[in-house]
Amino acid sequence: MSNPELGAQDVYRAVLACVPAWAKVLFKMRGMIASLLGLRHSADAGFEVAPDASFQIGQRVGMFPIRSIEADELIVGDNDKHLDFRLSIFRSRVNGVEMATVSTAVEIHNTVGKIYMVVIKPFHRCITSAMIQRAVNAGRL
Repeated sequence: MSNPELGAQDVYRAVLACVPAWAKVLFKMRGMIASLLGLRHSADAGFEVAPDASFQIGQRVGMFPIRSIEADELIVGDNDKHLDFRLSIFRSRVNGVEMATVSTAVEIHNTVGKIYMVVIKPFHRCITSAMIQRAVNAGRL
């Protein structure tokens, strides 16, 4: 990371500010499919996080509710009858280099959740990588 002063909340804000237009289209399609499968989705929630956003547990910041705030980690995510997911932004120092690790965890509850993950997983990896790379290229990280 080029800016070692960024905290986990800053990294979250920077990455969500760099969603490619094609990913936003895919997200809208995901919303339609999720509705058909009975999954909740954040159709009205935007990606970007306001500069003055207050990060508090339980509050939705960007498209996800805040689950945990620690000195070096921010965890956001949501629960649904088909699956629960969490997104973690973890800040660390490895061999003197400031790092930010973005990871996700999903707990699948039933067949609909399994089908959903089979379809979404390849897109998720591509979109997440693109967002992080765009944030780096834009000098946000």
